[in-house]
Amino acid sequence: MADETRAALGSVYRLTVDFLARRGLLDEVKRQASPATLKLLEKPPPAFAWQGYEVLEDIERILFAMPNGRDLCADLGHAAASQLSGGVVEPIFRMAVSLFGKTPASLLAHLDRFFSMVVRGFSFNYEPRSEKDGLLTAQISGGAVHESLFQQLRGNLRVIFDLCGAEGTVDTPEIVRHDSQGALVRFAVRWE
Repeated sequence: MADETRAALGSVYRLTVDFLARRGLLDEVKRQASPATLKLLEKPPPAFAWQGYEVLEDIERILFAMPNGRDLCADLGHAAASQLSGGVVEPIFRMAVSLFGKTPASLLAHLDRFFSMVVRGFSFNYEPRSEKDGLLTAQISGGAVHESLFQQLRGNLRVIFDLCGAEGTVDTPEIVRHDSQGALVRFAVRWE
Protein backbone atom coordinates (compact mmCIF):
# COMPACT_ATOMS: atom_id res chain seq x y z
CA MET A 1 0.00 0.00 0.00
CA ALA A 2 1.33 3.43 -0.89
CA ASP A 3 1.82 5.93 1.89
CA GLU A 4 -1.63 7.33 2.47
CA THR A 5 -2.80 9.99 4.87
CA ARG A 6 -5.20 8.68 7.49
CA ALA A 7 -8.65 10.22 7.26
CA ALA A 8 -12.22 9.49 8.34
CA LEU A 9 -15.69 10.52 7.27
CA GLY A 10 -17.36 13.15 9.41
CA SER A 11 -19.87 10.55 10.57
CA VAL A 12 -17.04 8.88 12.52
CA TYR A 13 -16.50 12.13 14.43
CA ARG A 14 -20.21 12.43 15.14
CA LEU A 15 -20.32 8.85 16.48
CA THR A 16 -17.29 9.61 18.63
CA VAL A 17 -18.95 12.66 20.20
CA ASP A 18 -22.09 10.58 20.88
CA PHE A 19 -20.01 7.81 22.49
CA LEU A 20 -18.18 10.29 24.74
CA ALA A 21 -21.48 11.92 25.78
CA ARG A 22 -23.14 8.54 26.54
CA ARG A 23 -20.16 7.48 28.66
CA GLY A 24 -20.04 10.81 30.52
CA LEU A 25 -16.54 11.49 29.18
CA LEU A 26 -17.16 14.42 26.86
CA ASP A 27 -16.38 17.20 29.35
CA GLU A 28 -13.16 15.51 30.51
CA VAL A 29 -11.99 14.95 26.95
CA LYS A 30 -12.77 18.59 26.11
CA ARG A 31 -10.67 19.76 29.08
CA GLN A 32 -7.65 17.83 27.79
CA ALA A 33 -8.18 18.32 24.06
CA SER A 34 -6.07 20.36 21.69
CA PRO A 35 -7.76 23.45 20.21
CA ALA A 36 -8.39 21.61 16.90
CA THR A 37 -9.96 18.67 18.74
CA LEU A 38 -12.09 20.94 20.90
CA LYS A 39 -13.38 22.72 17.78
CA LEU A 40 -14.51 19.44 16.17
CA LEU A 41 -15.98 18.14 19.42
CA GLU A 42 -18.12 21.25 19.67
CA LYS A 43 -19.08 21.28 15.99
CA PRO A 44 -18.58 17.91 14.26
CA PRO A 45 -18.04 18.01 10.50
CA PRO A 46 -20.73 17.06 7.97
CA ALA A 47 -21.35 13.29 7.90
CA PHE A 48 -19.83 12.66 4.45
CA ALA A 49 -16.94 15.15 4.59
CA TRP A 50 -13.49 13.56 4.82
CA GLN A 51 -11.42 14.82 7.74
CA GLY A 52 -7.83 14.20 8.79
CA TYR A 53 -7.46 11.53 11.45
CA GLU A 54 -5.43 13.69 13.88
CA VAL A 55 -8.41 14.75 15.99
CA LEU A 56 -9.63 11.16 16.40
CA GLU A 57 -6.16 10.10 17.45
CA ASP A 58 -6.03 12.97 19.96
CA ILE A 59 -9.32 11.74 21.46
CA GLU A 60 -8.03 8.13 21.51
CA ARG A 61 -4.81 9.23 23.29
CA ILE A 62 -6.85 11.05 25.93
CA LEU A 63 -9.07 7.99 26.47
CA PHE A 64 -6.02 5.68 26.53
CA ALA A 65 -4.52 7.70 29.43
CA MET A 66 -7.68 7.28 31.54
CA PRO A 67 -8.26 4.38 33.93
CA ASN A 68 -9.20 1.35 31.80
CA GLY A 69 -8.02 3.35 28.79
CA ARG A 70 -7.33 0.34 26.58
CA ASP A 71 -10.89 -0.88 27.08
CA LEU A 72 -12.33 2.61 26.51
CA CYS A 73 -10.54 2.82 23.15
CA ALA A 74 -11.78 -0.67 22.21
CA ASP A 75 -15.32 0.25 23.32
CA LEU A 76 -15.17 3.40 21.17
CA GLY A 77 -14.07 1.30 18.19
CA HIS A 78 -16.85 -1.22 18.76
CA ALA A 79 -19.53 1.46 19.18
CA ALA A 80 -18.45 3.24 15.99
CA ALA A 81 -18.27 0.03 13.95
CA SER A 82 -21.67 -1.10 15.26
CA GLN A 83 -23.36 2.12 14.23
CA LEU A 84 -21.57 2.37 10.88
CA SER A 85 -22.37 -1.26 9.98
CA GLY A 86 -26.05 -0.46 10.43
CA GLY A 87 -25.78 2.75 8.41
CA VAL A 88 -23.12 3.81 5.94
CA VAL A 89 -21.64 0.33 5.44
CA GLU A 90 -24.89 -1.66 5.59
CA PRO A 91 -25.53 -1.89 1.81
CA ILE A 92 -21.98 -3.16 1.18
CA PHE A 93 -22.27 -5.56 4.10
CA ARG A 94 -25.50 -7.02 2.70
CA MET A 95 -23.94 -7.40 -0.73
CA ALA A 96 -20.82 -9.06 0.71
CA VAL A 97 -22.91 -11.48 2.77
CA SER A 98 -24.90 -12.49 -0.32
CA LEU A 99 -21.70 -13.02 -2.33
CA PHE A 100 -19.32 -14.50 0.24
CA GLY A 101 -21.48 -15.84 3.08
CA LYS A 102 -22.30 -14.63 6.57
CA THR A 103 -19.29 -15.95 8.44
CA PRO A 104 -16.57 -14.11 10.33
CA ALA A 105 -13.97 -15.59 7.94
CA SER A 106 -15.70 -14.20 4.86
CA LEU A 107 -16.10 -10.73 6.37
CA LEU A 108 -12.53 -10.67 7.68
CA ALA A 109 -11.25 -11.65 4.24
CA HIS A 110 -13.03 -8.63 2.72
CA LEU A 111 -12.44 -6.09 5.50
CA ASP A 112 -10.78 -3.58 3.15
CA ARG A 113 -14.12 -3.13 1.38
CA PHE A 114 -15.86 -2.05 4.58
CA PHE A 115 -13.13 0.09 6.10
CA SER A 116 -12.40 2.01 2.89
CA MET A 117 -15.92 3.41 2.95
CA VAL A 118 -15.31 5.33 6.18
CA VAL A 119 -11.54 5.58 6.76
CA ARG A 120 -8.37 5.91 4.70
CA GLY A 121 -4.84 4.80 5.45
CA PHE A 122 -5.69 1.24 6.56
CA SER A 123 -5.37 -2.09 4.77
CA PHE A 124 -6.01 -5.62 6.00
CA ASN A 125 -4.97 -9.17 5.22
CA TYR A 126 -6.73 -12.18 6.76
CA GLU A 127 -4.98 -15.56 7.01
CA PRO A 128 -7.22 -18.39 8.24
CA ARG A 129 -5.57 -20.94 10.54
CA SER A 130 -8.64 -23.15 10.74
CA GLU A 131 -12.34 -22.87 9.93
CA LYS A 132 -12.94 -20.75 13.04
CA ASP A 133 -9.74 -18.81 13.71
CA GLY A 134 -7.02 -16.89 11.99
CA LEU A 135 -4.69 -13.89 11.96
CA LEU A 136 -5.73 -10.48 10.73
CA THR A 137 -2.88 -8.14 9.82
CA ALA A 138 -3.61 -4.42 9.75
CA GLN A 139 -1.26 -2.04 7.99
CA ILE A 140 -1.67 1.58 9.05
CA SER A 141 0.04 4.24 6.95
CA GLY A 142 0.19 8.01 7.09
CA GLY A 143 2.74 8.65 9.82
CA ALA A 144 3.30 7.81 13.46
CA VAL A 145 0.55 5.94 15.28
CA HIS A 146 -0.28 5.95 18.99
CA GLU A 147 -1.00 2.56 20.60
CA SER A 148 -4.55 3.70 21.35
CA LEU A 149 -5.39 3.21 17.66
CA PHE A 150 -4.53 -0.50 17.94
CA GLN A 151 -7.05 -0.84 20.76
CA GLN A 152 -9.69 1.06 18.78
CA LEU A 153 -9.15 -1.37 15.88
CA ARG A 154 -9.53 -4.29 18.28
CA GLY A 155 -12.95 -2.89 19.17
CA ASN A 156 -13.87 -2.34 15.51
CA LEU A 157 -13.13 -5.99 14.78
CA ARG A 158 -15.48 -7.26 17.50
CA VAL A 159 -18.43 -6.08 15.40
CA ILE A 160 -17.68 -8.84 12.86
CA PHE A 161 -18.91 -11.39 15.41
CA ASP A 162 -22.00 -9.31 16.20
CA LEU A 163 -22.90 -9.12 12.51
CA CYS A 164 -22.52 -12.87 12.05
CA GLY A 165 -24.27 -13.88 15.29
CA ALA A 166 -21.10 -15.59 16.51
CA GLU A 167 -19.34 -15.61 19.87
CA GLY A 168 -15.75 -14.61 19.29
CA THR A 169 -12.64 -12.90 20.57
CA VAL A 170 -10.06 -10.51 19.19
CA ASP A 171 -6.77 -10.85 21.05
CA THR A 172 -4.52 -8.01 22.12
CA PRO A 173 -2.66 -6.68 19.09
CA GLU A 174 0.79 -8.03 18.33
CA ILE A 175 2.91 -5.11 17.15
CA VAL A 176 5.05 -6.16 14.19
CA ARG A 177 6.23 -2.67 13.19
CA HIS A 178 5.58 0.69 14.85
CA ASP A 179 7.55 3.67 13.57
CA SER A 180 7.29 7.16 12.10
CA GLN A 181 5.77 5.77 8.88
CA GLY A 182 2.86 3.96 10.54
CA ALA A 183 2.40 0.49 11.94
CA LEU A 184 1.80 -3.15 11.17
CA VAL A 185 -0.17 -5.08 13.79
CA ARG A 186 -1.67 -8.57 13.97
CA PHE A 187 -4.78 -9.70 15.74
CA ALA A 188 -5.52 -13.35 16.48
CA VAL A 189 -9.26 -13.90 16.05
CA ARG A 190 -11.38 -16.94 16.91
CA TRP A 191 -15.07 -17.72 17.16
CA GLU A 192 -17.62 -20.42 17.97
